[in-house]
Amino acid sequence: MGSMGFPITVGVLGATGAVGHSVVQGLLSSEFNFRIVSLTRQSSVGSTINENLRKEGLDIVGYDLAQPQDILVNKLRGIDVLISCMNWENLHLQKHWVEPAKLAGVKRFIPSEWVAPTPPGVSNVQDAKLDVMATIQRAHLPYTVIDVGCWYEVFVPKIPSGRSDHAHWDLIDHRIVDDGNQKFALVDQLDIGRYVACIITDPRTINKRIFAYTEVLSMNEIWNTMAIASGEEPIKDHVSSKSQEFEPLNNHAKSDMSRSRSKNLKHLLRIIPKDFKANRRSRIL
Repeated sequence: MGSMGFPITVGVLGATGAVGHSVVQGLLSSEFNFRIVSLTRQSSVGSTINENLRKEGLDIVGYDLAQPQDILVNKLRGIDVLISCMNWENLHLQKHWVEPAKLAGVKRFIPSEWVAPTPPGVSNVQDAKLDVMATIQRAHLPYTVIDVGCWYEVFVPKIPSGRSDHAHWDLIDHRIVDDGNQKFALVDQLDIGRYVACIITDPRTINKRIFAYTEVLSMNEIWNTMAIASGEEPIKDHVSSKSQEFEPLNNHAKSDMSRSRSKNLKHLLRIIPKDFKANRRSRIL
């Protein structure tokens, strides 16, 4: 796997979602030769978005998890890599695909991660992901876990004029922790698919956890960038990590957050100069 001439057949669960779209576009734009199969609910096969995917060259295959396992196995035959882009509400459904993937001879399963990793016990979402991972490992199904940095899209500071409000995600706590100099990894949602294309063609990543990110910045650096780009000083609200007020997002907040559509930073380009993002460095570790 990995030759630019030999086609790699990739099945994508959730290709119609935001991350699924990024993955599909990353595969389509890659120098590697991918055949892409969108595995979609039977009731959605004829949807407009699936018709658009078909026009882009994808094979659209419908499924119904209520059908016998043998049917799922047959749908997965010939697929080299199965990538799940299921949303947080459907993470548990990934377990229905593990045994069929094993029986069909799938060479690698990519479970749905696509956000910054968190320790066990912090959120129900992370615990559900660990449960899926345990199912994959018990089946001895080859896998790759792809963790990514925090999305740029959710860290758009507000400025006094309100020009960034359309891209600001209210469900994220934008308070600056302590002195604001703690750095963390970031990724653009649109870059995720490009990283995926590289990772799944590298045999060294089988049965490994990969962390893909684009840049490492502090909150101060993000706020300073907005100040330079907009000509305004972003609104700052500090909180101490030692304060009782400082708590990680609880599960309810995470649920609300997952129901929200993040607004991509491309909207912020109305403020930021067109060449501003050209200096970003891409990294995969």
